[in-house]
Parts: sequence; C-alpha cells; structure tokens
Amino acid sequence: MATNVLELRPSDRIGTAPPPAKGPATGVTIRAAADILPAAHRLAGKVGDHGLRIMLWHDLATLDQPVDDAGTPINAAAFGWSDEDLAPWHNIDKALRSPLLRAARVACEPLWINRDGIHTRGANRLLDQIDLLDVEGDASGAAIVIPLHMALGQIGAAILTPEDPAQDDLSALFPHAAGPLAAAIWQFVTSYVSVCRDERYLPSDSLLTSREIECLSWVAHGKTDYEISIIMGCSHAGIRYHVTRACAKLGAVNRAQSVFRAAQLGYLGVPGQPGRSHAAHAN
Repeated sequence: MATNVLELRPSDRIGTAPPPAKGPATGVTIRAAADILPAAHRLAGKVGDHGLRIMLWHDLATLDQPVDDAGTPINAAAFGWSDEDLAPWHNIDKALRSPLLRAARVACEPLWINRDGIHTRGANRLLDQIDLLDVEGDASGAAIVIPLHMALGQIGAAILTPEDPAQDDLSALFPHAAGPLAAAIWQFVTSYVSVCRDERYLPSDSLLTSREIECLSWVAHGKTDYEISIIMGCSHAGIRYHVTRACAKLGAVNRAQSVFRAAQLGYLGVPGQPGRSHAAHAN
C-alpha cells in the first residue's frame, strides 16, 4: 500500500550513505560532454536487451542529430545505423512528414505502430489524422515511439525498431519494454540537453501577472490590441501597457517573441477561452 510516511532505515539514521539506486535509467546520465558516447552505448545495450534498435532526436524543431564530444552523430557512432539507414532522415522535408515524428509531436506517452495503425493506451484524436503511408526508413513498419516533451517547449523523440526485419508487430513487447526504456531514454536525452543546450537563447524565469498572461493569450490567438480591449473590457492603452510590460519581463524584442517565450515557460496553453482562468483569479 502506498504511503506518504518516510520510514528511516538504521543506515539512514546514523548517516551511512545508501547504495546507488539501480533502475532502467542507471548508467545513462550525462554530466559532461565526455559522458555522451559511453552513456549512448549503455542506452543502446538496454534497448538491445529487448531485441530493439534505437534512433533518436533531442530537438524536433531542428532535427539535428545528437552528437558526442567529438561531433560524431551518436545514431551512427553508438546506435549502429549506417549512412544508408540515416539518409532518408537527412531530407528535412521528408523527415518533417514522417508519421513517427509527427506522432511524437502530438502525443506525450509511448505508442506503438504496426500495419494496423498507431496505438496508445489512451485516446488521442490527433493521432487518428496521421497517415502511415509516409513512413520512411523502416521496411517492417513496426516501431515503438517514445515522445520526449521537455522543459521550455522542447520536443525530442526516440524510435525503437526490431532488430529482426521479419518482426512486424511489437504490441506484445510494448507493455514490458516501453516503460523501462522510456525512463532510460528520458534520462539520457534530458541530461544531454542540459549539457549541450545554448543558454543564450533561453528565456529567464519571468513572473508575469494574470493580466499580462491574459493579454498574451489573446495575442497568441491572433487578436489585435483593440479587439483584446473589447474582450477584456479595458482601454486600448491599458492592453498595450500590459503587453509591453510582459515583453520587457520576458526579454523579448517584439510581441511574437514574447508569445513564444511565454509559451516556453508554460504561461500559454490551449484553453477554450484564453486567459479565463487567470482572469477569474485576478484581483
């Protein structure tokens, strides 16, 4: 039975350090650039234990492949993919149309794909709109996709395919492998991003008011300052003041960048009525 009570063992009481935790993510954490390739090899081993191969991206916005400290793509160096295997993914337009990566953009839990379609534990109507005929680089059509939705709006993805080309259905493997592998892949990719991310392009931790958030929510929905003033029942000048203040707090140079940075920080979502919850709690 789950409990919120923390029970201290004798070793905890006398200050003895507990043994290192072991689990699916053990050994794949990256703390420096030199750790990337060894961690990638260990991740490949964990995936291979399930008879699978892995290909991954840490940022679907660029589709750049993660690299080791020498600049070598780890999809080749650690995961064993040949140039011929990776060639279809180097065509950015084709890669953007890939149903595997499109699924990763609109799903937040692991899913599996076979000849019958895309399958998840829960309903997702956006996945129903994806055409599997655009699959590139996987002759069998069988795959497990691990979406990686990270802080600041960054999305990555891992594609797991069977080592045996004749295997065309991973539905039986999915319940046993998806959870442990997702945990290991998440740890690897998030720690990779933490080590390699360029901090210059990140927003600061900016505290916005409920009014500023509501204004930016309507801006994100394409409304002009005049339209927002009517919706919110305040002056045109007041709306411009709140938007300008939000831009300054976010370090944005214009409205478009302020909306982007506010979305990165989780201030803007996809509500039915933008800003309604903020307005309801405003003083």
